[in-house]
Amino acid sequence: MRTLRSLRGRLLLASLAGIAAASLLAAWLLGAAFERAVLGAFDRRLADDLVTVAGVLARDGNGQVRMRREPADGRYARVFSGHYWQVGEGPGAFRSRSMWDFAPVLPVAATDGALRLREVAGPRGQVLRSAERTIQLPGVDAPVRVWVASDQAILRREVEEFRWLAGLSFALLAAGLALAAAGQVRYGLKPLRGLGNGLAKVRSGEARRLDPAPLPTEVMPLAEHLNQLLEHHERMVARARRSSQDLAHALKTPLAVLDAGTQRPGHDLPALVAEQTARMRTVVERHLAAGTPVDLRGAAGVAAAVARLQPLLQAAHADKALSWDVQVPGALRFRGAEDDLEEMLGNLLDNACKWARGQVRVVAGLAAAGLWIEVRDDGPGLPPGQREAALQRGVRLDERTPGTGLGLAITADLAAGYGGQLVLDAAPEGGLCARLGLPAA
Repeated sequence: MRTLRSLRGRLLLASLAGIAAASLLAAWLLGAAFERAVLGAFDRRLADDLVTVAGVLARDGNGQVRMRREPADGRYARVFSGHYWQVGEGPGAFRSRSMWDFAPVLPVAATDGALRLREVAGPRGQVLRSAERTIQLPGVDAPVRVWVASDQAILRREVEEFRWLAGLSFALLAAGLALAAAGQVRYGLKPLRGLGNGLAKVRSGEARRLDPAPLPTEVMPLAEHLNQLLEHHERMVARARRSSQDLAHALKTPLAVLDAGTQRPGHDLPALVAEQTARMRTVVERHLAAGTPVDLRGAAGVAAAVARLQPLLQAAHADKALSWDVQVPGALRFRGAEDDLEEMLGNLLDNACKWARGQVRVVAGLAAAGLWIEVRDDGPGLPPGQREAALQRGVRLDERTPGTGLGLAITADLAAGYGGQLVLDAAPEGGLCARLGLPAA
């Protein structure tokens, strides 16, 4: 059972079964072809012997058939030699010495002169292969029947010997092919063993990536996919580490405030605790959202996600009466979790709504690198020197605007987890353009 679970065992079993079946079939077909060829040669020899016997027949003075001499073939002179001939029928028939006193039981003769090949019983119960023909000699009134036969045991012995030799030959050939198949399987699976050794090195920390160069063409894509999976895992680990560090850093301030408040208790302590607890809850929720592993197996429609977020953000920023311009093809799909797409778009749209003076624009499309989504506003924008800083966790470039400073950083982290990126640039409308690059489904 363990062998059947092994790829090597499966390949060997399939190869051996195919070799055995092909060898048996080839041996049987070759034996059948040889038997047919030997039978044809046997029949031709009988026909030649019949012609030889007929060639010594002649007409006597009474208009009857006579034999000028007996055929010179010594096989017909030995008693019960297995080779027999007969001319005519009944008591007056001429018979070979090999028949002795045996008279074969023959079916009714055909009168059309055609050669007839059939099997009859021999003098010792053996099966004889016979050839007969009715011929008309010149000057003889009645046609005469000429019959020759040979023991089929001779034919069977030749066929059996050939089948045995053919079976032995194909058995040796099958054994050689089985050894070759075992070597082929071992050599063919060698790259997989190398792939396993490479993964073991990655697991032990001796290497960070698999080297696809020495692998065959068929296995190379697997190594490349595994490398992509390793890179994705590294990004997730780094993202989780950064998130935990940022969480610890973000909780320091509220914890310090609470500690200071407990050192000097007063009537405002409950309000202080409630305020700092709410702040810590917000920070924890943000970091939990940022630390969620990405899912590359899903697919989500971009236009549908924007359509779900737009009324929510319009209601949240109803005081600004923003106009929306959405140019997202309905066929665009993001390869990842729907929640992650909404988290990224929600952060970018919320940021655009905060800073926009009157308009928010969403544009998306496909490029060679994958899916791209741009969220633009007509607000004050950001100078080039501040765009990189805006992607840092907890950085708020304007303390007057409410927020935690985590939205853009979370979006950048999520995009990086999917192998994409978030880039901030100047929008044609005069404000900020947040361009999100993601894998397309």
